[in-house]
Amino acid sequence: MGCVISSVLKFVLQAVNVVLAVAFLLIALLGILLKTSQSFVQSLVSKIFANTSTNEDTKFITDFILDNASAVSIVLIVGGLVLAAICIVGCISSCCACGILLKVYALIMIILVVVQIIAVSVVFADPVKYTGFFLDGLKDLTVKYGQPGTENELATGVWNFFMGYGTPCCGMTSYEDFTAITGSNFPPSCCKATTTCNKAAATTANVVGCQGKISTLTQDSMKIVMYVLIGAILCQAALIALAVVAICLD
Repeated sequence: MGCVISSVLKFVLQAVNVVLAVAFLLIALLGILLKTSQSFVQSLVSKIFANTSTNEDTKFITDFILDNASAVSIVLIVGGLVLAAICIVGCISSCCACGILLKVYALIMIILVVVQIIAVSVVFADPVKYTGFFLDGLKDLTVKYGQPGTENELATGVWNFFMGYGTPCCGMTSYEDFTAITGSNFPPSCCKATTTCNKAAATTANVVGCQGKISTLTQDSMKIVMYVLIGAILCQAALIALAVVAICLD
C-alpha cells in the first residue's frame, strides 16, 4: 500500500513540475521580450492602458519601461531559467528510482521557500516606504514636464498617464509642482481641459493633486504582487510536503 501511495505522489510531483517548468520558461521568455522587443512591450502597454493614454503617451511609457527594465528582465530571465531547472530536477527525481535526487530536490525547495519568505517579509513589511521612493521619483520628473528632449518627453508621457488615469488630477500636489512651465503649456488635466492650459486657468480650476491616487495605485499593485508570491510559496510548500511523504514511504 505504501508503494502505491508513493507512486501516486511521485506521479503528481512529476506532473506539477512539468507544468511549473513550462511556466518558468515562459517567464524567462517574457524577460527576454521585455529586454529586446519594443513592439511586444508597446503592444502590452497599449492593451493595459487602452482607455487611459494616447498613442503618443503609450510610446513614451514603452520607451520608459525599456530604458528602465534591465534589472527586472535579468531577474525574470535568470530566475525563470533557474526555477525551470529545479523543476526539471524534481520531474526526473520523481519519475526515476533515485531517492537521493528526490532528497536533493526537497532540500533545494526548502531553501528556496525560506529565502522567499524572508524576501517577501523584508520587501512588503513597509509598503509605505517603497511607495515613498516611487513618489519621490515621480516628483523629480515634474520639472522635466513639457520641456524639449527625449528624456523630458518620457517624463511628460509618464505624467500624462498618471494624471489621466481614473479621476483626473494635477501634479503631485497641484499645478505648482510644474515649476519649469510657462505660458499655456501646463498639463490639460490641471485645467479640466482637453487643449491648452495656463497658470490662471489652472489656479481657477484648482484640480486636486495625484499623490493620493498614485499612492493607492502603487500600494494596491504591491498587494497583488504580495498575494501572488504568497500563493507561489504555498504551492512550493505543498510540493515539499509531497516530496517528503514520498521519501518517507520509499
